[in-house]
Formats: sequence, structure tokens, C-alpha cells
Amino acid sequence: MDLTPFAEAYRETNRRIVQLLDFLSALQGLSEVSPIVTDRRGMLDQALKGLLENQNMSRCSVFLCERDELVNAAGLSWADLIGLPGQVARRAFPVGNGVMGRAVATGMVQYASDCRHDPDFLSLPAEASPEISSLISVPIRSGDGVLGVLNVSHTESEAFGPDEERLLTLYAHFLGQMLLNWQHVHRLEEQVGQRTRELEEALEEARELQQRFQTLAVLDDLTGLHNRRFFFAEARAIVARALRQGVGISVILLDLDHFKQFNDQFGHAAGDRVLRDVAMAMGQLVREGDVLSRFGGEEFVLLLPGTDLDGAIGLGKRIRQALAGLEWMFDGSEPQRITASIGICALVLEGPRQDPSPGDVLEGMLSRADLTMYTSKDAGRDCLRVSTLELLDNH
Repeated sequence: MDLTPFAEAYRETNRRIVQLLDFLSALQGLSEVSPIVTDRRGMLDQALKGLLENQNMSRCSVFLCERDELVNAAGLSWADLIGLPGQVARRAFPVGNGVMGRAVATGMVQYASDCRHDPDFLSLPAEASPEISSLISVPIRSGDGVLGVLNVSHTESEAFGPDEERLLTLYAHFLGQMLLNWQHVHRLEEQVGQRTRELEEALEEARELQQRFQTLAVLDDLTGLHNRRFFFAEARAIVARALRQGVGISVILLDLDHFKQFNDQFGHAAGDRVLRDVAMAMGQLVREGDVLSRFGGEEFVLLLPGTDLDGAIGLGKRIRQALAGLEWMFDGSEPQRITASIGICALVLEGPRQDPSPGDVLEGMLSRADLTMYTSKDAGRDCLRVSTLELLDNH
């Protein structure tokens, strides 16, 4: 009995089993490639490396559709694996040209069994690539569309058969799913990154707005001085510290004389300019630690920590001198000047006392300064009057 047919069948079965096992190894390698990697080319290189190591081929590559071109996204040869030169540089072909173009246009596997005699085969320059004698181009599908082409080549003609076509078609299917997953993951990452940037920008805008509102909440937008709200919050703390340390403080209240008539005659813009100039002149006279605020309208207030009555009177006189040096001309008018009525109250600590509330002390000082300011107005304006608030020391 002739056993030759059985031996040939056994060898063929063994060859196909080995081929299948090699292909399964390639698929296993593909399944281990993570779509979370940031570099698409690196991901494709890993996928092609597993294919090249487990299949009989000289080179494999992936070309992806970008607009009207097929662009080389990744490629490996045995020369690349063993560290020899010879990797093909990035190239692009018009969609529809060559064997790859047929694969995209038809959505079917294209096999050039002898590239030297295939009119559609587009060869590369000899110095850029080893000789290609047979080539399989397998569409990488995505639903009803085509993402690109998986190319497998060999230096020998007729190197591939129907089994290779079927196995490579399956491999291209899984490769397409991997590419889709990569696209979805990185599209999501881009969206998350974009949303994160938008959120960071929104938070920065919110912080800027918060800072602006906080600034506006304590500053007078016309003069740039602190406003009434800031004054009371800061003044209470200063008064409390003065009471603990047993040191004096003083308050100066200032009201511009006849400002309403000035405003009515020359307009609000002129009045605003006067208020700004007065605020600037007073600001140049105060020390660090003094609290100068616009109290409202044409009224200003100064809290002077560690300043006794004589010190407050001296500053009040300097303020009057500074105001006397200011003048304005509006619409061809004669030089205009302005004066102020000033009231001063100094806190005096002496003799036994009960610890008072800082708020009550501040209110008392402001009340007395206000009374003395109106005393200045009753005295003919452009002058200052003084008063004291005495607290008994409890020691």
C-alpha cells in the first residue's frame, strides 16, 4: 500500500496546524496591545511586530485613509527587528491608486502574487525598500467604511495562498477594532482635556471675578480709597488693639464745603475730578497703617492708630494746607478752589475703667468727630474743631 498520500496529507495538516498556532500567537499579541497608549504609531508597531514574528512574511505595514490619501501609519520589516537599516520612510498614495487603492475602493482583499507583472503595483525606490515580489492588501474595515489597509509582502512571488488571505482578513478585523477603540479613547481624552481646560478657564475667570468683587466691595470706584464697609471692619480691629495695648487713637472727619453748589455749577464730571484730586492729596499725607476712606458723598474719614490729639491736629492742618494748594479751571472759568470743615476726636485712656466694646468706642469717636465737624461748619467752614473721648483706666 502506497502511504505517500497519507504522508503528504499529514505534512499538509501539520503545516496548517502550525500556521494556525502561529496566527493565534499573533492574535494573542494583538490582544495584549493597549489602546490607551498615547502614540498611535507605537500601538501599530506593537501589533505589526507580533504579526511579523509569527507569520512567513518579509514586511508588513498599515496605511490609513486621511482625506484623499493613504498615508503610511506604521511599517516593520525583519531588518527593523534585527536592527538593520532599511525602514521605509513615511509615504502617501492617492486613494484608488495601486494594489492598496484597489483594496480601499472594493473593500476586498487584493493579492498581487507577482508584483513585477502587476500593472497596479506601485513600487518604491530600490534604495528605500527591499524587493517586493508578492503583496496582500487587506482592507481594515469600520462598519460599512474602510479605515485603511493592512499590507503584507514577501520577497518571493506566489508566497501567499487562500489560508493567509483568510487569516489576514481576520487579523485586519481585530486590528480595525483596536484602531476604533484607540480613536474612541483618545477622542474621549481630547474631550475630557478640552472640558478640563474650559473648566480651568471658567474657574480662573471666577477667581478673577471674585477678586474683582472683593476689591470693589472694599474700594470706592471713583477715588480708589477704601470705602465705608472696609473702614468699619478695619477700624474695629484697630480700636480693639488700641484698647488692649492702652494706646491712644484719633479720628478725623472731613466734609468739603459747598460741594453741592460746586457740583451744580460745573457738573458732576467736574465734581468727580475734585473728589479724586482731594483723595490723592490726602493720600500723600497719611502714614502706613492709617486708614483713609471715602465715607460717602464729599465726606472723608481718617483713623490714626497711635496718634494723640496733638498729632491729629497737626495732620488736620496739613490737610487744610494741601487743599488750599489745589485749584481747577472748568470751561474757561476762573481758578476754582475748595475748602473743608474738619472734626477731630482723640481717644484718651486714663483712670480706672471697665473694658468697653471696640464697636461702642468707635461709634462714640465717630459721633463726637461728626459733632465737631458740624461745629466747624457753624463757625464759618474752612476750619477744624476738636474733641476727646475719655475712658477710665481700670488699673
